[in-house]
Amino acid sequence: MQVFPGFYERVCPKLINAIFLSMDSKDMGDRVIFNRGGVSPAHRNFALDGLRTLAILLMISSHTSRLIVWESRREWSRFVLLIEPLTASLFLMLVGASLVYSWHAAGIHARWSWYRKQLVRAGCLWIISCLFYLAEDGLRWPDAIFLSGILATIAYTSVLGMFVISSPYSIALLVFISTALISLNLFLDIHHLKWFMVNAGNSPFLPLLIFACLGALGVLALESRKRWVQPLVLIVALALLGAIRYRYSFTEIFSNPLGRFETARTFVTGPNEARTVKSIPYYNLRPILIPVIASIIVVIYGGLANLNSAGERFSKYFFPMGRFSLDIYILHLSLLASLVVVSGGLRPLQKTWQGDAVILGLFLICQGWAMGRDYFKRRKKVGRIANSFH
Repeated sequence: MQVFPGFYERVCPKLINAIFLSMDSKDMGDRVIFNRGGVSPAHRNFALDGLRTLAILLMISSHTSRLIVWESRREWSRFVLLIEPLTASLFLMLVGASLVYSWHAAGIHARWSWYRKQLVRAGCLWIISCLFYLAEDGLRWPDAIFLSGILATIAYTSVLGMFVISSPYSIALLVFISTALISLNLFLDIHHLKWFMVNAGNSPFLPLLIFACLGALGVLALESRKRWVQPLVLIVALALLGAIRYRYSFTEIFSNPLGRFETARTFVTGPNEARTVKSIPYYNLRPILIPVIASIIVVIYGGLANLNSAGERFSKYFFPMGRFSLDIYILHLSLLASLVVVSGGLRPLQKTWQGDAVILGLFLICQGWAMGRDYFKRRKKVGRIANSFH
């Protein structure tokens, strides 16, 4: 995460690629696969919709907060920026979960067409990531090609993940890979090693790949349909949160130096007589945030999943943004970009009330859009069912 993000950081979210991979159940097949009440597989996983909605709300809030001058930011704005690692990690866990749902929806007989679909998606994401980086910082080698942002990281994750998820030994592979990545992350942290693309730079592989693996493992664990799995995972998550929170404050956990460490990429451009040096700083995540963020997500998911039928009704009215996350991404990005262009400044929100008004307006517009899309989608489906009886 850049300390002084530019226009791309403010209005071109680093999370776009995650949304592409977790945008809608029509592609991912994110249906309920485990529930104590025996919910039909035809029903949506409203808890997953809730997680998507939470991630989108946090994303919109953080992007809006970056348009507010520092002295005019309210506590909600500062808090959202503090827990920004939760937003990116949540999307990565959703990416891992969505890959599993997508593979199971496609089926083993559609393996090669599913591979092709994932490769095309990953290629598009990689190209978009490179273009965004080139527009923001120019051709800075090798970042512009190999580590241009989280879009590129998720593209790599998708390509690697599709082979792991589709393997008959997917659970064993995910456990092995997760253990290896966590061990590597701990080794690098203990020895204060900062390796470009691995754990340092613009959205490095660690710990983002770990969260993707955990998301995939979570779905596979739920598919086992063993009643003790969900309570056990929830108990472990609460225990981890309690132990870490007992020792450190919430602010310490998400801040430098406990939860993050600073790195910088320095680039030299221009001829000798007009040489310019630009340093781009980032705050990368330390290992302590892995159990904290994963536990928070597990607790939230567990609470949503145990709402049963009331949760489904709740989801209909309060989680539509989670069902149309790609729409919401494009919509909120367009609105924020328009605000920046019209104002002519990178931080156009100078007053506190302006930030409050913009975030409230964005929430209402995005919620209205998603509910409208949901209504017409349901109406179209009902129409097809009715026509089948004629």
